[in-house]
Amino acid sequence: MIVLLVTLLLLHRGYTLVPMNIVQTGESVTFKCALPSEFNDRDVYWYKQRPGDTLTLIVRVSLRQHKLTTHKFEPEIPDSRWEVNNDQKFNRLTLLKASSSDDGLYHCELSAWTGSIEWSGTYLMVTDNTVRISNNIVIQQLAVSNPVRSGDTADFQCSVLFDSEKMACSEDFSMFWFQAKSNNIYPNMIYTEGNKHHECEKKSDSEKSCMFNFSKVVNSSDSGIFYCAVASCGKILFGNGTKLEIVDNTSFESTVLVTTVSCLISSLILNIFLFFYRAQRAGHQRSH
Repeated sequence: MIVLLVTLLLLHRGYTLVPMNIVQTGESVTFKCALPSEFNDRDVYWYKQRPGDTLTLIVRVSLRQHKLTTHKFEPEIPDSRWEVNNDQKFNRLTLLKASSSDDGLYHCELSAWTGSIEWSGTYLMVTDNTVRISNNIVIQQLAVSNPVRSGDTADFQCSVLFDSEKMACSEDFSMFWFQAKSNNIYPNMIYTEGNKHHECEKKSDSEKSCMFNFSKVVNSSDSGIFYCAVASCGKILFGNGTKLEIVDNTSFESTVLVTTVSCLISSLILNIFLFFYRAQRAGHQRSH
């Protein structure tokens, strides 16, 4: 199981940093919900949310003195696929055998008798090694020139060529953007739900090309490599990566100033050299 940090760009929610689990079909996965120590009695609600859908309640858990007293699954949820357990620090929800239909964001809601509510979430992606999407081609690029000044907007483009004859599920895909920083163990991933099926152009009866755009106001900490990725048929295909270089405004202005001064000094030296060269040449001609 691979654990990444994912930044999900949800509609009307802005940026939220949540963990992401990637598991193979048939594997088990456990979601954790941290329990604050200041409240002993809590109700825990676990929800599932697929991209574009509303929340679906999975199970309600009652905790008393940090101990699990009761839990009740919703009627449409097969409890044979799930397990709930608890300790002093976490309430855990385990999916015993994951399938592709289990993809989505899993929310944990902590509700106390005081009325306070706390939320946390984990995004689950289930992959299937039996299906390949290697017939797709992903090309990405930075729409502006490097380096980019801190505070400016960096525009990224990703073009994906789909072949429906070689991949039956080419109509069902999601786009992701990863950012890899040198000081991070795991990359951050930016999920853009609104870019699904965006600017697609039919190339032939079976092929179509889709263009995806991502814009970000950058600062000095955003230097790194950005990757676009298409998730389809239970697999993820990455682009070649685009390196983004950020310069501070002060550094940029200093660089411009140094470059300008250097050019002026070089020009002055060249003019002095030409002046003495011409004066020497004129004197040499008069002597003859």
